[in-house]
Amino acid sequence: MGQGFAACLKVPALVAAMAGAGAGVALPVLDARAHETDQYTLPLDKKFADMGDWLDAVHCRAVEAAVARLNADTEKALAEPDAKKREAALNYIRNPRRAANLVHDAFSDAFHEIQDIESALRSGPMMQSYPQQVTGFRTDDWIYRKTHYWIDPRNIVLMFKSSTMKAYGTYFGTDKLSHFHHMGWFYYDAYQHQIEKGATPEEASAYVVKNYADGNAIGENALLGFVATGVYSNADLAANFMGMKFSINVTQPVTIKGKTYEPMIVRKGEYFRVNKHVRPESGWFGAFVDDRWNEALNPSWYNWDIREDVRAALASRADIIAQFYTRVDGRPADPAYYVDLAHELSTYEGENYGHCQKWDRIMTVAQVCWPAWSVTPGMNRGTESAKPEGAPES
Repeated sequence: MGQGFAACLKVPALVAAMAGAGAGVALPVLDARAHETDQYTLPLDKKFADMGDWLDAVHCRAVEAAVARLNADTEKALAEPDAKKREAALNYIRNPRRAANLVHDAFSDAFHEIQDIESALRSGPMMQSYPQQVTGFRTDDWIYRKTHYWIDPRNIVLMFKSSTMKAYGTYFGTDKLSHFHHMGWFYYDAYQHQIEKGATPEEASAYVVKNYADGNAIGENALLGFVATGVYSNADLAANFMGMKFSINVTQPVTIKGKTYEPMIVRKGEYFRVNKHVRPESGWFGAFVDDRWNEALNPSWYNWDIREDVRAALASRADIIAQFYTRVDGRPADPAYYVDLAHELSTYEGENYGHCQKWDRIMTVAQVCWPAWSVTPGMNRGTESAKPEGAPES
């Protein structure tokens, strides 16, 4: 079964620790949604460790394991004396889905993977590797503490809090990695179906994004978001989209923000090898992670029944939010910067990942921390100022 995060720790080398959790679950799509996170409530007096090297190593191990299995299967297939059976076996092994599936299998199911990550971040070896640093931060005083009535069934989902971690300079929730692997896999599966039906890569990507954002009952504006938690998470959708890109990139080149990345696994004669850029502690996995995964910098759209409570929670800690992102994270104390950044993060340089684009219902860091400030006329931005909203409208 998947071992992924549970079996790979950076210590400063790689150390095996803890067995992987993980049988499959009945509703993996919902499990991917069964955690929420908070990048607004972060400590001002603690330094976060950057876990990029660890993520490089974990994903490198997953790719290496996939290559080992592909080569073992290839060796067995080549020994098959029947030419038709040999050809059929080799075609199955060489299908892009096979390699992507083997990489995906390195990780536990959607729910337990987050628990694996949470345990790994707080393990003894991790504490030894990053002394006096935060590897994962979680607070009870998070922004959703008083947003739902006690009888609201969505509180069941909100019982599962996801820590904030840092990697490649980005702060994001551990739930994003489960979204990346598991929702990303659903995206990839749907994408491949469209490709096999004759769609172009652009058409296939647009089809998948539409369906998982607002195109049907399992979209972010329905079962996966508003129904489950009352939150349309643009950051979740960004992680899902990058997870699809990751699975495609197992065997094919992908373009992310204008840069093309070579496949992770390539053929060498009859066999396979890990491509040269996929190495532990090389920064290679950072291509998939950026501020789009951060729910403060790439803020969510909240359903009408919790929006004002979330707004009040953010207002109560506006000073802490401003101090964290300016003093700790080193960003400018300029509200225009956060408006521009939110708009920049709403696509991957023009490539749609499902962002809601509801600018009159999104609370940017600018709106939260500088509430008296408004967008300067001519900035070509949607209004960022708080304005009365009708309760029935989401």
